[in-house]
Amino acid sequence: MNETFQKRVKNYPYPLFYNTQGSTKAYKLAIRHLSASSFCGLSYVAGEYIYPIESLHIVDLEKETIEIIKDKIVLVSLKVL
Repeated sequence: MNETFQKRVKNYPYPLFYNTQGSTKAYKLAIRHLSASSFCGLSYVAGEYIYPIESLHIVDLEKETIEIIKDKIVLVSLKVL
């Protein structure tokens, strides 16, 4: 992961989430798993989907992008790292 993207993540003004089974990179950058968005009051869970109440800012660590999502998202279950 390049340094520019890491700085962008650290200085990002909104809560960031990721949606994979687990990531030590995300943990080190203080990016929360998508399931935490419901505890933050930003979404609700129904079945295997997360429905954003507000836009969610989702990080793709592989592509080094941040996407703003307003539609339902299939939740990937978090595994213990």
